Amino acid sequence: MVSFRDLEHLRSRHLDDSLALQDHLGCAQSLLDVGSGGGFPGIPLAVSNPDIGTILVERNHKKCSFLRHVVMTLKLSNVDVVNADIRDIGDELNNFDAISARAVASPDRVWSWCRGLLTEHGRLLLQTTTSFDGNLPDAVVQPHRSSGIGWINVVRRIVA
Repeated sequence: MVSFRDLEHLRSRHLDDSLALQDHLGCAQSLLDVGSGGGFPGIPLAVSNPDIGTILVERNHKKCSFLRHVVMTLKLSNVDVVNADIRDIGDELNNFDAISARAVASPDRVWSWCRGLLTEHGRLLLQTTTSFDGNLPDAVVQPHRSSGIGWINVVRRIVA
């Protein structure tokens, strides 16, 4: 689900950019993709990592219908689609080794929504157009130039 004018950039802007997160998944067994939209980066990561349980969270009903269609068409048994706003998830979903977010909101907002959903040593993978040099409460941020486009900001909780 990309715009018609974006089709010529499908590989570089969407597929390659999504798969750039691969290097930052570590030994993740569970992945939550926040604001999945057209399925990037969640679908490419789920296809390339069939052993990682993946949940795509999207608040737009039509986009969720599209995501469910893609999951069924590709027969992705490791993927579930949840039609909800991440801010309303609460304790229903938690203990993720990795959470991805691409162009959802500012890093501080995404961190506030997601930090309680991570395992103790989990990581939030924020894809942004620029490096995030700010501070997040109870977190350490490591910005990496993406092999796709933009930046991957790896956020980890400071464990006492």
